[in-house]
Amino acid sequence: MVQYGKLDDVDLVAYLLLQDHAAFTEIYNRHWRALFMYAYTTLGEKEEAADVVQDIFTTLWNRGADLKIIDLKSYLFTAVRNQALKAIYKTNRADVYAAELAACFSEDAGRTDDAINLRELSNIVDQAVESMPATMRAVYVRNKYEECSHQSIAEELGI
Repeated sequence: MVQYGKLDDVDLVAYLLLQDHAAFTEIYNRHWRALFMYAYTTLGEKEEAADVVQDIFTTLWNRGADLKIIDLKSYLFTAVRNQALKAIYKTNRADVYAAELAACFSEDAGRTDDAINLRELSNIVDQAVESMPATMRAVYVRNKYEECSHQSIAEELGI
């Protein structure tokens, strides 16, 4: 007997293609909560979020054999996002949602991302510099951090 709880999503999708109800139930149990939270975060209403997720799973069961699903989790989250956006559009809340979305991408939000990206990039560069041979590291540090010319570095190091 197949232990569906131990199968990964790829195997569950294979069973879903065969209309295996137990595989569908495992997919539902495994992903419902995260999909609901995603829909609720987008929509702000529990009932509407539950409806969106239920519609996705109904479609998955009814059309599962016809769907080409490569990554189940990505497929489900994309489907929920699209259904939630349709629900927003249908209820004429698109303007409010667009304003909230624009606020998320304001300049202040970008500054935080930029600072994090700069810190990560600096760490990567520092690690790369540390892994250089000693002479190469010395040339790089003197040129980039101490702003010495290549000529003066070459004379100083005798290279």
